[in-house]
Amino acid sequence: MRCLALAHAWQDAGGTVCLAAAEVPDALSSRLIAEGVLLNRIHANPGGPEDACVTVAQARQLGASWVVIDGDRFGSDFLETVRGAGFCVLLIDDFAAREFFPVDLIVNPNLDDNEEPYRKRGATARLLMGPSYVLLRREFRERSIKREIRQTGNRILVTLGGSDPENLTPKIADALAYCSELEVTVVAGTAYDKAKANELQELNTNNVRVVFNPPNMAQVMRDSDQAIIAAGGTLWELLSMGCAVLSYSRNVVQTRVAQALSQRGVLVDMGETRYFDKGTLTLAVKEMVDSHVRREHMTNLAQTLVDGWGTKRVVAAAATLCHRRV
Repeated sequence: MRCLALAHAWQDAGGTVCLAAAEVPDALSSRLIAEGVLLNRIHANPGGPEDACVTVAQARQLGASWVVIDGDRFGSDFLETVRGAGFCVLLIDDFAAREFFPVDLIVNPNLDDNEEPYRKRGATARLLMGPSYVLLRREFRERSIKREIRQTGNRILVTLGGSDPENLTPKIADALAYCSELEVTVVAGTAYDKAKANELQELNTNNVRVVFNPPNMAQVMRDSDQAIIAAGGTLWELLSMGCAVLSYSRNVVQTRVAQALSQRGVLVDMGETRYFDKGTLTLAVKEMVDSHVRREHMTNLAQTLVDGWGTKRVVAAAATLCHRRV
């Protein structure tokens, strides 16, 4: 989704975009094509030497000026091969954990302005860090309608991102199904395990509605008073929409981000997904339902933090750097 967000901004600036990938869910493939993004399949082990060579060949065939790389499987050697072929390379990163960073531009909205994790590994790339560089799709940049902070915040969104590896969604929905005053919308993303889809369908009750891959997630978020998520890109989308967030975490970076934002009053940190507790969740949700003032305060903080123009800033930086290299 963040690659699609960057594609939108690049298109808006007059460019063309191709996604080269080995694994793309069918629903996402259809969306990419509908939005004018070329799709090239790569038949190679993602991140391996053959993948790097095929990526370079495709970029040359397309006459690409930039190659954007997003994914932990693409290590330092992969980056070096692509950049060594003469392309400008933009890395979308989360963990700052690679051995070295042979790229021109690094985008990491999670680590604020702390450059040390990159610089100590010899990175000379320009760093675009912090929420000012969150990559959001067009639908999240079009927020002219002011959010209504309802007196009773009982419209709950449950979404664990594009996939749900821990299968936490049914547990959350089951916990909320017993709270008859809540209106719960459960959203499963494009990469949700098809084998688990039937289990989700069974969650449809009087107060729980299950939706698969809605076409306009921004509207779903706008219509919700609070959301229960597992951090990641969904967190930034919700903050841009001004929705109150209760966030679980799956890894050390997400934990650090959730804790930092919780200290600032931006969200409610629910801890790691592996420590999920039904009682703790329902208590937190009910407290938020009755707290109009707190939700309003969270909305103001969130939309100040994430203004929705991160992609435009990234494209502007890329255009400047690529011009210099040429």
